Amino acid sequence: MEIKGKNALEVWRKILDYIMQNGVEYTDRRKKLCKESLNITAVVENAEDITKPIEILNKFNKWTYPSLQQIENLITGKDDSSEYYYNYGERAFNYDGFNQVEDYVLPLLKKNPTSKRAFISFIDPNKDTQPSKVEVPCLVMMNFNIREGKLHSTLIIRSNDMFHGWPGNIAQAYYLTNHLAKELKCPIGTLTTISVSAHIFEEQFAYIRKVVGKNAK
Repeated sequence: MEIKGKNALEVWRKILDYIMQNGVEYTDRRKKLCKESLNITAVVENAEDITKPIEILNKFNKWTYPSLQQIENLITGKDDSSEYYYNYGERAFNYDGFNQVEDYVLPLLKKNPTSKRAFISFIDPNKDTQPSKVEVPCLVMMNFNIREGKLHSTLIIRSNDMFHGWPGNIAQAYYLTNHLAKELKCPIGTLTTISVSAHIFEEQFAYIRKVVGKNAK
């Protein structure tokens, strides 16, 4: 399923409405009731107002959502200093001592702007493929393509809470893409997320109806 919109807020509302209407119910390992749709591709055509969904979440005053600076640091910070179990920035900029951004993606795109090989991996098989391990990065990889003079990015997410998590994910996609775009001296194009398990939780349904509108089931 592909969902497109002019901005992050439009896309977010469309995603939530689609899962509310079409998601399949199941109970996850924590005994929480979910609605899930597999393999949702979400395309944000314009990176402006990328934080609007986060602003709406904060207005509910129910969750302590990370600050925008924390969200940015989690994807662009080069040190493993996060309070989380892993730091995406540390894996992007210091993956076992290798800087995937500055030593691979940027030189590659500067030399060959039409390359299809510009990707960053956030999964470390040595750390993340133990069956007993619970805390595994949700972001799997990110790919970058320069087309018609713009830098387009795609984020692959294995498991995605589309109400509470996706707003932060699309902001992270923007922050890292913007970092590269400045170095490459080109504007940002589309921001795309591919969520393998795109899900929402029962306790979110009432809030989702408020975000989507009164017609949501």
